[in-house]
Amino acid sequence: MQDLYFDEGSARAVLIGIGYRAAQIPQFRSADTFWPDVVLRLERGIVPDGIRKLLAVAVRDHPGSEAAQALLTKAGGAAGPVELGGAAGPVTVLCLLTDPLRESKIRIDHEARLLQEIQDLGGIQIRTRHAVRVTDIIQAILHEKPQILHFAGHGRQNGQLVFEDDRGAPADVGPEELAQAIAAATTGVLDCVVLNSCFTGGNAQSFRGATRAVAGSVTSIGDDCAIAFARGFYTGIRTGHTAEQAYEIACAEMKLGRCDTSGLHFVSFPAAT
Repeated sequence: MQDLYFDEGSARAVLIGIGYRAAQIPQFRSADTFWPDVVLRLERGIVPDGIRKLLAVAVRDHPGSEAAQALLTKAGGAAGPVELGGAAGPVTVLCLLTDPLRESKIRIDHEARLLQEIQDLGGIQIRTRHAVRVTDIIQAILHEKPQILHFAGHGRQNGQLVFEDDRGAPADVGPEELAQAIAAATTGVLDCVVLNSCFTGGNAQSFRGATRAVAGSVTSIGDDCAIAFARGFYTGIRTGHTAEQAYEIACAEMKLGRCDTSGLHFVSFPAAT
């Protein structure tokens, strides 16, 4: 495996693709030390039928590898198709987009298109809802069962998120109310809540118990910078990085675009289960 997936990004992506939880993937120092550790864990059953799934992906990605094909055959790969992914496969992101103030339609459309392009690269599933009403929030969470919830729209200086009412007019939702909706509509906790709008990071503590982490901004954030954040964050997620690592990637992406990252805010809740 170290000859086929020799860098951290590709190694993590292939493991997540076979159902390996991102939080359980060992630290990558070099391919030569990483893969023996992973194989040992797969042999111990950390992913059901993990060895066979890994070899099936290797053969799919590298059809010229005779060694991978021989190992797959030895592992019983010729007996039938291998089901990849599974419940712990590609990360599911529920993206709630709303612009009742009609001030950022172009930005919202660009962000939706960007997320679709990232999804097309694999490793992540984006489920997008446009013009989200307050009455849509719980239904969307129940239906999509996301691991990450992403909000893109307007945030007020008091931390309220601007959704729509049934007539399309602005309707504010506080962070406490959104956290309660998440907790009520999920059986566990989310991996992360991303509030990609202005003035949304100051009330991150409200989400304790509903998610393991929150990313937001305590200041205003420009449209181009919000898009840069989304690009960096979900590129990190799709390549198998944790939410905290993806946040750092997002910050680096913003800095490349000369965006001010001093107002960004990331909070994690290690005790959440």
